[in-house]
Amino acid sequence: MKKPAILTAYFKVGDIVLMGKYKNMRGVIVGFGEDKWGNPTVEIEPTPKGRKQNKIIGLYKIWRADVKAGVLLKQRARLSRSPRK
Repeated sequence: MKKPAILTAYFKVGDIVLMGKYKNMRGVIVGFGEDKWGNPTVEIEPTPKGRKQNKIIGLYKIWRADVKAGVLLKQRARLSRSPRK
């Protein structure tokens, strides 16, 4: 069976990710693991920490924060270039 670390070459420990239903909560990856069915999971420390507990989330339910920011910048640039009617 493959280790989750091999499956997660896209993410590294310490990466900033977006999580939650609307992908608007930031967090930092603390570690990787797998659930009882063998699916890869990620342990995320919420930012800002406060008294919040770390969350264990499925690997495919998070986004990298820098990728989303890049996509939003491209969309804004494309909209500003388009001719307005």
